[in-house]
Amino acid sequence: MLPLAIGTALLGYALGRRSGARASGSAGPAAPLPGVGASAWESFVARMATAQKGHVSERARLGTFQMDARRLADVGAMRRAWKGTRGGVAGVWVGEWCEGLTEDSFLGSMPLQYAVFVRSIRAAAPKVSPLVGSEVEEKKASLSGLLGVSHVAGIRGVEGFVMDPGVRARFPSTAEVFRRTNGIF
Repeated sequence: MLPLAIGTALLGYALGRRSGARASGSAGPAAPLPGVGASAWESFVARMATAQKGHVSERARLGTFQMDARRLADVGAMRRAWKGTRGGVAGVWVGEWCEGLTEDSFLGSMPLQYAVFVRSIRAAAPKVSPLVGSEVEEKKASLSGLLGVSHVAGIRGVEGFVMDPGVRARFPSTAEVFRRTNGIF
């Protein structure tokens, strides 16, 4: 079950992958972003975890957090990524894993997936922060909403998503991630 997988990831993170102190009054691991409480972080993670840990989508998105090869390369899990064909589907991101990692090892390890997800979110936060407060779909964009968008559209895709209603209309699944994650923190 997905909640158990998330719990396992958070436990693994708490026992050996986190740095820093716990949020005050928190029973869970400290959030990896300054100023974000553990409860808000856990809510964000739960909303971003959309698949089983071993799942591979038709578009080659991998694991619980459905990361594509481009994002995995951006955060150092893959050496490089390119558009290719996988399972007969053309135009999907494929890549070359870094030494010591394989698709099987990534898909088989919830703590690894969580650690890569955290690295991705930490890398995106300072880049999307200037857009916090922007008007998107008649709502103020929060950091969590913009991080949700960056996770599925890439950091470069956030500005277009925020500034252009046409982009939001062309990518309804990205808009849905924004709605699901906006306002958590």
